[in-house]
Amino acid sequence: MEALIDLFWSKYGRLQTAIDREDNVTIHALDQEIDPLLQAIFRHEVTDAAGIQAQFRFALELLKTEADDRGCVHRNGHLLQMLVERYLAPQIGRAAGEIPGKRSDHTESSEGGNTINGLLDPALFDGIPERILVVVPGYRVFYSNETNARQLGLSKEKVIGKHFAELIGIHHFQCDLREPLDRCIAGESTSLTYAEERDGDTVVISCRMSPCFTEARAQVGAMVVMQEMADRRRRRSVG
Repeated sequence: MEALIDLFWSKYGRLQTAIDREDNVTIHALDQEIDPLLQAIFRHEVTDAAGIQAQFRFALELLKTEADDRGCVHRNGHLLQMLVERYLAPQIGRAAGEIPGKRSDHTESSEGGNTINGLLDPALFDGIPERILVVVPGYRVFYSNETNARQLGLSKEKVIGKHFAELIGIHHFQCDLREPLDRCIAGESTSLTYAEERDGDTVVISCRMSPCFTEARAQVGAMVVMQEMADRRRRRSVG
C-alpha cells in the first residue's frame, strides 16, 4: 500500500510540474497513469490497521491538496465514502443488531443529551437529535447526519463536499470556529458557544468538537456536534 501511495505522489508531482510548464503531452500521459493508480489504491481492501490508516491518511491528504478544486473535492469525497462504507460496515451491522434498550458503547446518556466519543458511526448518528458533521482538513464536510441535513434544508449527499463556512457563515467560521476547528483536527477536543441571528431571533449554539476516528483508530478529521439552546442573555423580569 505504501509503495502504491509513494508512486502516486511521485507521478502527481510530475503532473503538477507539467501543468506549470503547459506540457500537454506529458499532462495527458500522466493523467492516463494516475487515474488507474488512484483507483487501485482505494479499491485495495486491506485487513490490518496500519494499511487502513495509510488509506485514510492518503485520502485526507489528497482532499486537502485539492481542496480548491470543487470537482476534485466531490471525487475525493466519494473515494472517502468508499473507505467508510467498507471499513465501517461491520460496526454498522453490529449497531443495527444490538439488543433494544441496551446502551451503545459509543454514546452515554446525560442530562444535556448524548456524549459522542469520537468514533464515526453513521447508523448511530442518524438517530441523534443534535446536528453532527465531520470536517476534514481543508474544511470540507465529509459526513453529515440527518438532523444537520434537515436543518440546512439539504440532502445528506448535497452537504458532503461543501466548505464548512458555507454552512455556518463566513463570519462565524472566521471569528468563532476556525481556530478551535484547527486545534481539533490537530487532535485536541474543544468546545465553544456562539450566537447567531435567525429570522429576527437570537439563537445560541453550543458546539463540541472532538477528533473523529474510524474503528481502526485512523483519524478522519473533526467531529462537530451542534446543539441549539434558548437565549437567556436578554431575559429580564417585567413589572
